[in-house]
Amino acid sequence: MLQTKVTVVHQFDNFQAYEHAIEEAHNNPKIHFILNSTLTGFHGTESINSVDIKNLKSGEIQEFKTDGAFIFIGYLPNTEFLQDKLELNERGEIIADSGMETSIPGVFAAGDCIANRYRQVTTAVGDGTIAALSALNHIHKTMKETGN
Repeated sequence: MLQTKVTVVHQFDNFQAYEHAIEEAHNNPKIHFILNSTLTGFHGTESINSVDIKNLKSGEIQEFKTDGAFIFIGYLPNTEFLQDKLELNERGEIIADSGMETSIPGVFAAGDCIANRYRQVTTAVGDGTIAALSALNHIHKTMKETGN
């Protein structure tokens, strides 16, 4: 018989999502959670048949039978090189205004590197369009001010 169950392995003891979404997932009998844990191994020959799950508190590793795995490793912006150059928040995301301009006039940012509530390709594309148009306006304004 085909099982239709999902097990979420999460490295923390809580989730950073909308409370209603967390509650809905917890109330769904087809979703199981293993918290404070991470995947450390995958087993199978032609397809996956089990994974190793390490409890991050006890260090214990258990083999968990499964038919598949989807890995989401999280989000970490690649902005270390901007430290002390642009205003960043505590997560290392670039602070930008509604026109995508950063703390340095004429420098624009877009996509998952900026402090933004939603993260997905559709918002990044919109941010990129705004940043490009804002940069174009900045260039025209600067040229007009300098007479170039």
